[in-house]
Amino acid sequence: MKNYLALKASAGSGKTFALTVRYVCLLLLGAKPNEILTLTFTNKAANEMSERIYKTLLTLGDDEAYLNAIIEQSNMSKQDVLGKKSFLIKSFSSANLSIFTIDKFVNKILREFCGYIGISDDFEIKEDDIEALSMKFLQSLNVNQFETLIDFSFYEKKKFNSIFELFKMLLEKNEKVEVVNIDAKLIDFQKEKVLENAFKIKEFILNCSVASPSAKKAVDFEKFDDLFGRKWLEKDSLFEYSYFKKCANETIEAYFIELKKDITLYYKIRAGYSLNKLFELFLMFKEFKLEFNKNKNYLEFNDISNLVYELLSTKIDKDFLYFRLDSTYSHILIDEFQDTSLLQYKILEPLIKEILSGDTTKFKTFFYVGDTKQSIYRFRGGKRELFDYVANSNKVLEVEVLNTNYRSCENIINFVNELFLKLPNYEYFKQESVTKDGFVEVIIDDALEEDEKFVNIVIKIEELLKNGVNFNDIAILTYTNDDVLSLYYYLKQKFPNMKISTEMTSKLINQQNVKAIINAIKYIYFKEEIYKENLNSIIGNELLTTLDLEISLNEKSVQELIKELSKRLKIIDENIIKLIEVSSEFNNIVDFVYEIDKLEANMVNNESIGLQILTIFKSKGLEFHTVILLDRIKRKNVDKSSLLFEYENLELKNIFYKIKGYENFNKEYENAIKKEKALSLDDEINILYVAMTRAKNNMIIFKKSKSSVFDILNMSDCKIGKIIESSNQIKNIEERKVVSYTPLNLGTQEKPISKEKEFEIDHLHAKYFGLATHYCLEMITEFKESNIDYVINLVKTRYSNFLNEIDFIDIKNRLHLLINNNIFQSLINDSMFITEQSLIYKEEMKIIDLLLIKDDCFYIIDYKTTKEELQEHKLQVLHYKKAIKAIFDTSNVKSYLVYLKSDDCIVYEV
Repeated sequence: MKNYLALKASAGSGKTFALTVRYVCLLLLGAKPNEILTLTFTNKAANEMSERIYKTLLTLGDDEAYLNAIIEQSNMSKQDVLGKKSFLIKSFSSANLSIFTIDKFVNKILREFCGYIGISDDFEIKEDDIEALSMKFLQSLNVNQFETLIDFSFYEKKKFNSIFELFKMLLEKNEKVEVVNIDAKLIDFQKEKVLENAFKIKEFILNCSVASPSAKKAVDFEKFDDLFGRKWLEKDSLFEYSYFKKCANETIEAYFIELKKDITLYYKIRAGYSLNKLFELFLMFKEFKLEFNKNKNYLEFNDISNLVYELLSTKIDKDFLYFRLDSTYSHILIDEFQDTSLLQYKILEPLIKEILSGDTTKFKTFFYVGDTKQSIYRFRGGKRELFDYVANSNKVLEVEVLNTNYRSCENIINFVNELFLKLPNYEYFKQESVTKDGFVEVIIDDALEEDEKFVNIVIKIEELLKNGVNFNDIAILTYTNDDVLSLYYYLKQKFPNMKISTEMTSKLINQQNVKAIINAIKYIYFKEEIYKENLNSIIGNELLTTLDLEISLNEKSVQELIKELSKRLKIIDENIIKLIEVSSEFNNIVDFVYEIDKLEANMVNNESIGLQILTIFKSKGLEFHTVILLDRIKRKNVDKSSLLFEYENLELKNIFYKIKGYENFNKEYENAIKKEKALSLDDEINILYVAMTRAKNNMIIFKKSKSSVFDILNMSDCKIGKIIESSNQIKNIEERKVVSYTPLNLGTQEKPISKEKEFEIDHLHAKYFGLATHYCLEMITEFKESNIDYVINLVKTRYSNFLNEIDFIDIKNRLHLLINNNIFQSLINDSMFITEQSLIYKEEMKIIDLLLIKDDCFYIIDYKTTKEELQEHKLQVLHYKKAIKAIFDTSNVKSYLVYLKSDDCIVYEV
């Protein structure tokens, strides 16, 4: 086994396999589990790594590929490897494993040493409340500091939230900044010098007898701001500007050279002034934020990394820090190394250097794996250049390339190879295939830019289903979460019986029906028409549609209000139910309307199988039988950041304050802009590479004819190979049938099962069956056959862990019997009804299943799902009757018991 190794692992080339084999080999060669620091980038990856290693140990010898690779790398015989199997399983399962995400490892360091920087070791990890943090920061400023902020905001024409975003960026970068005071008067002085030389050129051109109208228009300026954006200023010589050629001579050229020098100096002073004012404000903010976090006893992940780096840099000795950790790490394995941030690497660097120091008396290893082509998280700090930098900086490190793709079929691999090998200045190793055939289709689809943008996606899905592809095997990849949601709702309409899941963590408040309820409540509270029209738009109504939103806010809790509105609007679903649950944190309607936009809860995605829709970013590391890849539908957001960071390996070379036109007068800035554009282009290519390497058998790409992201690859429409059917040939878009079975006769046991235990299980099942049935009846908005499937789907989301499919069929049958019962129909016809009506009578709270109001008479309905008709049921409903009479001061009250049995529905008056 090579002790110091970096693996460049292309997509599908067995990266996880290599990591697992490496780990098992280390155990075989005597390493203890707690000595092997294994770092991943997500909790899911960390858990999967632990499970994969444990499973490999348990099945060691069963999988020839794993066994042969372990034998080769460990240089041990098959007999010796298998002989240690039991010992390794026991050692691994009983050890304190050192398998972490990088964030958790850094967090572990801070909790160990937080006393050195005055942080409590029980701090929470959560995101900043931006509104509260920014408000408290403003309140913390003295008069002079506040004036500095106002001056900067006015001078740069920036709102405070934009300045705040710059603060957050500087915190994330964690680069040291030094403030140099530049007097703003210098900028005004330099402006005057620029204008002085510019007017000389203007005068010269205007007095030139052969100057054309275009030449004179080119010098039509009076103020400093009028001067900029003129093409002749970007030239190296006025002789190069066609309109000035007839007038140009040595005199005007001398003026031009001086003008260029003056403008260059202006930009330098101007950018320096803005940068230093920003740094001055940032240092105030950074100091404030640390104290704010200490007082609130919470930190963000960026805060933790920054503080750990500060510990290593200034507070304690690095050797002492790592000595104090729970384990002495002799072996380091890092997954997805291309996504490591500069700050993360600086924290890990002392550990890595110590292992790479070359001490041959100790068994130490360093191994990292990744793929620079799959680096798509630069916006989160990922620095792909680190992969090669670390390899090139350490002579003992060897680099190997894994380029055999075990995931995709041959036609897909060849298609990807052909596109990416043509790209100039892009590191790409030709991938080899092991599986024949495969299907690739590129469709030019301009409907993606129209209102009915997904119409051709539906046609393609129908074609795939007809050709034997199971909908459970299809994944659709998009660029944004907005596209995921839009496509989800569209496909739900077109394929109502198809299970569709979304691998996304969109906030609950962004879910369609939840947004509708929020706008409805805000309309009722604020009485502003914009909220009502938002609501109409969300639920698909025409503008100015009249809605029944007359509700008294004083008489209902937030939860009751949400429930009532969702019933009226007929939009109850699992996300509305979750909104009702999480709304308990709002004390009243005022808190709700002002604080709901800060709610962090995520939307419910109760489908664990089915057609999947996810962003390309979420698809990283996953694979699918069939992939439908969509072009970017909306144009990419323009980078509006005011700062440009330029790095040389690990060191920050320059920070520039972006100013339009600066690149024409500063070569360093121009080069930094070019470097940033090249990195952004690589980002786009990497995103495409990740997207196009997820498919195992079939890949269909929908490409726009204009402004397509696929233009980078010079891609055209094509069709290669035949669609590969799913191996799991179940019928598409059908409900699963209940499987009947006969239990095996396994004889009798000597000791009978406890009757008490049987009773407990039966009683618990009956309890949940009753709760589920009542929940259906609570959620139903109209007692019609057409509503039954809707409420059954709702109840499944809540009680599927406690009841089985047969139970839900039973509940559905009972609902049919109820709705078709003549007595029940005669009661509900022409009546107003309220489900689950709460009332307090004689200091006791009671809940009536169904309260009907008709012809000045109250009708109480109480549902029962028990087989027995008990006397206590009559006493209970008579108590409700007495309570309603007293509360409403009326004798016009009737009460009914409804027994919902599996084969009958019995309704009678009590």
